[in-house]
Amino acid sequence: MFKRFLTCFVALLLALPFAALGEVTVNKEGFPIVSEPIVMTVVNAQSPIQIDFNDIVILKDFEEVSGIDMQYRNIPMSDAPTQLSLLLASGVLPDILFKMSVSATDQAKYAEEGMFLPLSDYAEYTPNLVKWLDKYPSARDAITQVDGKYYGAPYILAGEAIRMSTKMFFNTDVLEKLGYDAIPTTTEGLLEYLRKAKELDYNENGQADEIPLTASSIGAIIGPLAGSFGLYNRGGSHTYLYALEDGTVDYTFRTEKYRELLRFLNTLYTEKLLDQDIFTMDFAQLIAKASTGRALTYCMVNNSPVAGSKYEDFTIGITEPFEGPQGDKIWGTYTLPASTTAQFVITDACKYPAAAARWVDHWYSDEGIIAYFMGVEGVTYEKDENSPGGLKLTDFVVKNPDGINFEQVLATYVP
Repeated sequence: MFKRFLTCFVALLLALPFAALGEVTVNKEGFPIVSEPIVMTVVNAQSPIQIDFNDIVILKDFEEVSGIDMQYRNIPMSDAPTQLSLLLASGVLPDILFKMSVSATDQAKYAEEGMFLPLSDYAEYTPNLVKWLDKYPSARDAITQVDGKYYGAPYILAGEAIRMSTKMFFNTDVLEKLGYDAIPTTTEGLLEYLRKAKELDYNENGQADEIPLTASSIGAIIGPLAGSFGLYNRGGSHTYLYALEDGTVDYTFRTEKYRELLRFLNTLYTEKLLDQDIFTMDFAQLIAKASTGRALTYCMVNNSPVAGSKYEDFTIGITEPFEGPQGDKIWGTYTLPASTTAQFVITDACKYPAAAARWVDHWYSDEGIIAYFMGVEGVTYEKDENSPGGLKLTDFVVKNPDGINFEQVLATYVP
């Protein structure tokens, strides 16, 4: 009798995991995401400064909230394309590919083979992502395959200024000393400001060694200014083309507008408002000049000023293009809201695709976006009504007592 009871008890225990597997439900809203804790495997690209994704604070915190234990396998970002190819060729896939920049070609190929699941089939579990795709239809177009479905979630660059590939940054302390309460809004105003900045002994060393405007190359100067002269009106991928009002196009460098831009640059250079080393500059030299405060205004391909500089707190970037002499005011080197590469893909190995879809959707919510880029409130960021978006990084991040730059500090908290 006891042996039969023991046999039945063991059989019941063995059946429980399978019963639980079938009983897991995915909540369309609220947390946790799943009715019972589950585990998912993830292959992710890791930058050189990032820690193990299994230890990143916001990812660990969200595991507790979501009920999903994500087990990450870190791939060095430099080797990610090769490792992704080998992984896809092997057919032995994790549940999720994260930050692996899966190309549109690979999305189409492996979707057709059934290895990638259509994320668009789980739209009811991704209301936040859908909201962004509705707001930026070109982002949806960028990731949609020929079958009308999309198989991955992209980075979405929301807002015009952030999609400007090269931006101009101003020192607010210099602006204040020169009597400005805002960044100049026209090219003529910019010229006047740079002339005043040239006369300012900002570092108070008695030498005229400040540089009113610099960049890592002359092209980085042209980028933020071209649209003010009506150029690059076919976007950052077609800078050689100038669209005419009759629907035809001309070659940018033979237009009168381009000659007008060159005359403006010539004025900047001959009056020594523009760095005299601009034609031999590189990024390392730009960083050095910006970090020491010699560069009062500079252009760089980034969405934040030079990190680690004592002048970082005083630096702001332009949020709209300058109005040019003919009234032109467009973003020149402008990118689409999303690329065709996927940063999140669900594979056919995933037993809970709806749960995976809800997991990624969190990072497109207002709360998720803040956590993804800013980290933990009270630790890496805090509320500040005078800062853009009402938030700012804490001194622990921007003035770390151990001398670590803000990117390295944040790498422990955000992916």
